[in-house]
Amino acid sequence: MAVAEKMSPLRAILICVNSMIGAGLFINTKPLTNLAGSCGFLGYVIAAVILVPLILCIAELAALHPVAGGLYVYSRTHVGSWAGFFSSWAYFVGKTTSVAILMHKFIEYFYVRVNILQSVPLFALDCLMLFVLVFLNSAGIAVGGRVQYLFSTLKAIPIFFAFGLGFAYFNVSNFGDICGLQDILCTVPIAIFPLLGFEVICSIGNMIEDSARNIKRVIITSFVVVAIIDVTFQLTTFGILGYELGNANEPILALGMKALSSYPILASTINGAVFASIIGACFSIMTSNCWNLHTIARNGHLPGGNFLMRINRNNVPWVSLSIEALLGCVVLFISVDQVPLQNMAVFAQIVSYFITALAAWYAVQSGALKKLSSLMPFFAVGSCAFIMGICLQRIITFGVSLPFLLLFITGIAAALYKRFVCAH
Repeated sequence: MAVAEKMSPLRAILICVNSMIGAGLFINTKPLTNLAGSCGFLGYVIAAVILVPLILCIAELAALHPVAGGLYVYSRTHVGSWAGFFSSWAYFVGKTTSVAILMHKFIEYFYVRVNILQSVPLFALDCLMLFVLVFLNSAGIAVGGRVQYLFSTLKAIPIFFAFGLGFAYFNVSNFGDICGLQDILCTVPIAIFPLLGFEVICSIGNMIEDSARNIKRVIITSFVVVAIIDVTFQLTTFGILGYELGNANEPILALGMKALSSYPILASTINGAVFASIIGACFSIMTSNCWNLHTIARNGHLPGGNFLMRINRNNVPWVSLSIEALLGCVVLFISVDQVPLQNMAVFAQIVSYFITALAAWYAVQSGALKKLSSLMPFFAVGSCAFIMGICLQRIITFGVSLPFLLLFITGIAAALYKRFVCAH
């Protein structure tokens, strides 16, 4: 096996931030405004508080086990082998589906605006871009580091554009109406999802310099940075646009037309950076998520494990990475009904969080996690149960995604086949 080049803590933080800040930050401004007006930003504050116990549990487990495939290792070590598989497979399928949806959203945005793209089927472009990211990832961590800086810059352009306009156009009078506590609490289910993704670095924790000491800092710092950006973005955009924000499907474009009305092309270009930054989220997720499949295979849960475990000279599990992209293509081929897909993808990830929170509880009880208060895993389980309830409500409302369910069950069936048939 090739020796992995170690990532600096800064690069690891960029991977986390890039995976967390996607379309959600920009899409959420409208519903948060319609639900809670000037207090919409408080939804992020409350959501962040709810997630703190879970973050601390995962950060402590990551410091205790700074290895590849982190969520699998935490659950396997402290709960059991099948808990490890179920947690890691749920997380892998959930993240793979999320990447596919994000990629489709990215392609769809430019597809209707660039005429030359319309000569190619939309699905073909989705698949092409997924495998472009496979190529970039397979080129190795060194190239990945430079790409991370590029994607971070793309992401920063619209965000700092909004923050910059705040100095010139922020209007305190927009905050004259104060919403009630009930309205603010209604924003929490929407605000909580853009704060997830802090754990992606656990899958490649072994690649961080002095990972036992730095990975906890990376996770906590990434979460705090994203929470501050989310709160500030909602606060700033409302301060500039007021209740007009409740009608803006693309807030950066609305801001651009307000400040750059004489330069609509420039406003549209900055708005385009919002969707271009989605690629950064896809790249970061794929960089780490393929190691979850690799870890499952390495621990003997799937048929063809030796093939799935293949690593190239850049220390990238290229087979697992390629299968991740292929499964994303399969999901989009069967259905692009994004809401049910996304609801079930997030639910699967929360199931993984729930099992990880249980692992933290067992680790505290056994004395393996001496630095963590025994109350933290209890509150973390409660946080996961709360988010799972939100997801279930959405699934009941919008329906079950059969493609996602089929993919999830196929993995479980393959693991059962490996366990009970191949073993004999």
